[in-house]
Amino acid sequence: MFLAQVVGHAVSSHSHPSLKGHKMMLCQAIDPELGPIGAPMVAIDLFGAGLHSKVMVSTDGLGARHIVHDDKSPIRNFIQGIVD
Repeated sequence: MFLAQVVGHAVSSHSHPSLKGHKMMLCQAIDPELGPIGAPMVAIDLFGAGLHSKVMVSTDGLGARHIVHDDKSPIRNFIQGIVD
């Protein structure tokens, strides 16, 4: 799990069937001083995070696959909470 900032929305014309109906956000990992770390990544959003929201992202693939109800889904990341 890591702190990130939502930097955009992920849109796809074709995706795995397990991702149908799930909102996907582009999240940039950030350090304690709010500077970017590494490259942005896609995460499923269950909480309605908006652009520039600070969020906690989990990289637990098993948990992400449980959310989409598909053990063979390629998803790995999901937003676990929004930081106030």
